[in-house]
Amino acid sequence: MLLRRRKAKTNDVSGLLDSLGFGPRAPRDLAFRAEALWIGDAAAARRLMAGTFRFAGQEVRARELGPWRLSPPSQAFADALHGFSWLDDLAALGTREARRVAQSWVFGWIAQHGDGQGAGWSPEVAGQRAMHWLERAEFVLDGASDDLLRRFLKALAVHARRLRKGLDQAPEGLSRLRAATGLLHAVLATDASDAGRAAAARRLGAAAGLAVDEDGGLASRNPERLCEALILLAVCARRLREAGVEPERAHSDAVFRAQSALRALRMRDGGLPRFHGGGPGAPGRLDHALSLAHPRKAPPPRDRAMGFVRLAAGRVTAAIDAAPPPKGRHAHASTLAFEMAVGGARLVVNCGPAGAAEGDWAAACRATAAQSALSIEGVSSSRISSTSRGPGPHPFVEGPKTVDAQTTQDLDGAWFLGVHDGYAASHGLAHRRRLFLSPDGRDFRGEDMLEPTDARTRARFKKALRDHGPVGLPFALHFHLHPDVEPELDGDIVILSLPESRWRFVVTGAAPRLRDSVYFEPGEAEPRAARQIVVPSRLTGDSALVAWGFQRL
Repeated sequence: MLLRRRKAKTNDVSGLLDSLGFGPRAPRDLAFRAEALWIGDAAAARRLMAGTFRFAGQEVRARELGPWRLSPPSQAFADALHGFSWLDDLAALGTREARRVAQSWVFGWIAQHGDGQGAGWSPEVAGQRAMHWLERAEFVLDGASDDLLRRFLKALAVHARRLRKGLDQAPEGLSRLRAATGLLHAVLATDASDAGRAAAARRLGAAAGLAVDEDGGLASRNPERLCEALILLAVCARRLREAGVEPERAHSDAVFRAQSALRALRMRDGGLPRFHGGGPGAPGRLDHALSLAHPRKAPPPRDRAMGFVRLAAGRVTAAIDAAPPPKGRHAHASTLAFEMAVGGARLVVNCGPAGAAEGDWAAACRATAAQSALSIEGVSSSRISSTSRGPGPHPFVEGPKTVDAQTTQDLDGAWFLGVHDGYAASHGLAHRRRLFLSPDGRDFRGEDMLEPTDARTRARFKKALRDHGPVGLPFALHFHLHPDVEPELDGDIVILSLPESRWRFVVTGAAPRLRDSVYFEPGEAEPRAARQIVVPSRLTGDSALVAWGFQRL
């Protein structure tokens, strides 16, 4: 009777039985077969088979050791290794030797960790692993004995058990979605009951509703992570329907909102703007995500999403960070920074995510001077605590409290006006940025102004001005260029050569200079050499204005 009452109070029958030790036993065969929807990298598979393990921007060479005897150089490396996404690469190679290696490494992992103990059992990593195992089951199990099949299915049943219990321990956002996705795949593989699959669908729907906000974005404001979230949700919706289960309404709504936001963020080169630790995404990754989503109806056109504003005309797209930085350790001080793409090429960029780099690179790439934005005295518009100690990254404790952004369109073109108060506490100043893009996309102009925020902060501004005497308060505009851009200074004009076009950069009120810069790809430990246009200036009165423009030749 007690069990009957308890059962009536819960919607997750499988979770209840599992908590009482009566969870379903592993079946004798896969209860569901999934088709992988992403093609891996055969060249990466050859490196793996040669003993070169390259994950999270770090490389370990150990031909004789195999993956499970390595000493991972970082937690990110270990997570990628135990997440098994590299199975996609071995499957892409598809040779008999690649299959033998895949079987050896999968069953080697099961022998060491398949009972739910040891490395790789955080909910996020376990979820990724369960999804990749089911997607590549046909490849891994081809020619495997009945005993190996039983071990494989038993390990997936352990994944289902662990993920049911640990799902809510994963941080909200992409991490919990990965855990919930893994739970669904483990359940599909091992539990043919409608009740078990519906329960996993409910857990995924709840995670999706929490992760994707009403604007279609993630709390991290990382566009690349939003793309990965959409892929997970769209794939799971397809898998559920194939299994005869309708996705939860919260799940379907999250797919619609996320794809609408990503369409608004898409640059002309098919990638995403690189903000808050995210990169442009692998070539074709965003289009793959959008094709999987299959929107119920065409989303209305949007010029902003997840705190970013997009200006587009002709062959040019500009994405502007028009919101305060997100909470968390990976936010960048990029308020009012922008990136600009011309056709299939990036012209103006930010230094990018350097989370896999050692030393001070990661902190340096979060600074305002590493964004295409304005910085005062080399100080960032968002700052960590001066008392922060120990290994970073550290969260920001000071920065913009108010960011206003407006867009408008007229016969002359598209306009953006943004203002933030990130320098109010340090200098008593507001930064205003006005941008204009002509209808043909051949003229992209901007004005950057510094002025006191209000009467309350004017005293702080006056003190900052007095501290620097008659030379004035120094500030600078930074325009970081993609490594493929070749700049040349010609007097007070910078000529910029891209693979398929040439541009000139002009400025009034100051003189441009060319300086070295760096460009990080996500997950890479070493940057590519690049250049930046720096426009130094000084504030000597009540305000300062610098006007600049990129014009196609």
